[in-house]
Amino acid sequence: MKKHLDIFIEGKLEKADFNFYSQSAAIKFKVNAIYKNGDTRHIEIEVEGNAKDVDNYANFIKEGALTAHIELFRTEEGTFKNIEGFTSLKVHKEKYARIKSLLKRYRR
Repeated sequence: MKKHLDIFIEGKLEKADFNFYSQSAAIKFKVNAIYKNGDTRHIEIEVEGNAKDVDNYANFIKEGALTAHIELFRTEEGTFKNIEGFTSLKVHKEKYARIKSLLKRYRR
């Protein structure tokens, strides 16, 4: 079964290369992804593939080598978009309001 997952990450990310890390993981778990960052504290990753592979990818990102840099980690299932390959995007800071608002709900 195919799955789409949105991953929202906040933390001390400026010294961690999450772009390379997430791309390497996408290859390892054979998933397709779009990596978006707009500043040094927030990342959004849209990932698609077989449900098991997507879940393993998300677990790897959350629990892997860069976990010390993550302060908040949130996932949300979404509509399958048929993403192909791995794309890295720099998103303008104003468009990051969605990520920030989603993560704020889990700060308590």
